[in-house]
Amino acid sequence: MLLSEHQRKKRDLEARQYRDDLVARQYKDWVYPQPIPDLSEFAKQYFDLSDPSLFRRKLWPRKIEPENLSILIAGCGANQAAHYAFTNPNSQVLGIDVSDSSLGHEARLKQKHRLDNLELLQMSLGEIGSLGRSFDLIVCTGVLHHLPDPDAGLRSLRDVLKPHGVMSVMLYGAFPRVGVYMLQQVFRLLDLKQDAEGIGVVKRTIDVLPKWHHLNAYRQTAPDLGYDSGLVDTFLHPADRAFTVAEILKLAQDNGLALQSWLDNLKYSLSATIGDPENPVRKLAETLPAANQWEIVELLGQSVARHNFLLCHPEKDQRDYRLEFSGDEWLDYIPSRRHPLVAQPTFDGAKAPRRLMIRRLSHSLVLESLEAALLEQVDGKRTIRDILRTTHIVQDHEDLLPAARRFFGSMADWDHLQFEIP
Repeated sequence: MLLSEHQRKKRDLEARQYRDDLVARQYKDWVYPQPIPDLSEFAKQYFDLSDPSLFRRKLWPRKIEPENLSILIAGCGANQAAHYAFTNPNSQVLGIDVSDSSLGHEARLKQKHRLDNLELLQMSLGEIGSLGRSFDLIVCTGVLHHLPDPDAGLRSLRDVLKPHGVMSVMLYGAFPRVGVYMLQQVFRLLDLKQDAEGIGVVKRTIDVLPKWHHLNAYRQTAPDLGYDSGLVDTFLHPADRAFTVAEILKLAQDNGLALQSWLDNLKYSLSATIGDPENPVRKLAETLPAANQWEIVELLGQSVARHNFLLCHPEKDQRDYRLEFSGDEWLDYIPSRRHPLVAQPTFDGAKAPRRLMIRRLSHSLVLESLEAALLEQVDGKRTIRDILRTTHIVQDHEDLLPAARRFFGSMADWDHLQFEIP
């Protein structure tokens, strides 16, 4: 029997509500992520790439944001809103979640650390507009890909983002999770439940996988497979999808938002993926638009299991956040080192030029003497122009300007430095 339009809409609405109820029940029964007992210890070892206390100039390269921020953590889980309130004491943080269990732990952290700047509300993303408030920074980590309609969820957040605001989003990456979705289907066929018995079967299944199974590559980078609620979230979730680079760009455009940048450009950098500038694939790819280059990097590396990116309103002036190294404006940028960049001297003999080894996350490289001299003068206060005036080791270097352009352009491409646009 054919259904009428009204009947189809009613069926779809009921299906979405049922799935929403399952998701809410999961996070009530299986608090996720693993609760943090003490933020002061946690903050010494871990950081969030969207945290303004560390990465304000990544979020707003030009200072157009207020000093004291209004921050929304949409789908805050057990810890995230409290963490932001702890590291940003002069900002007002609102954490929302559908799980009262997760919010209960957030409330305990609020009390323990006296986080008077933290507010917690139990609600879904779709309800946020009812508050009549807007935010400088919205952080939505790992929520939209669990919604029956990610587009509607994104639009709800867009509508409460201030004109100068930034939205930091994390969505699952499609290719590294191929093995995850294979096992999800296995566990659906087995009709596993989110209980101790179901988790036991998940664990035993993972242990007997052949070494060539796609999941094994994912396990090397997955942070959530060491505890039960992480296993439930990964393998027994009732609603879960992943995105490619092209799908993320379409998601943003379809819902009236613009990609401001990737949260860490390093993961999408063609030059970091193919280091040899003479490689024919790199040379051909460099002739393509940036979006196509990002797709190529994703397909070659198959390593982006989580896409982290920044969105903004399309009307926002691109000169406030786009870094350009083609003209002369880059000389007035103020660079600063991006956490957790580490620079260490290398020793190749008494007469060898001084060089620096730099490391950040999975990337490392050796800087030659000129590049090392430039980096050593980066202090987050001086412009590149001022740095060039005081780089004594290369004052007479006739190629100083093009060399500096290449160096600082690479540091921006790999996100090893943040830049303030004056």
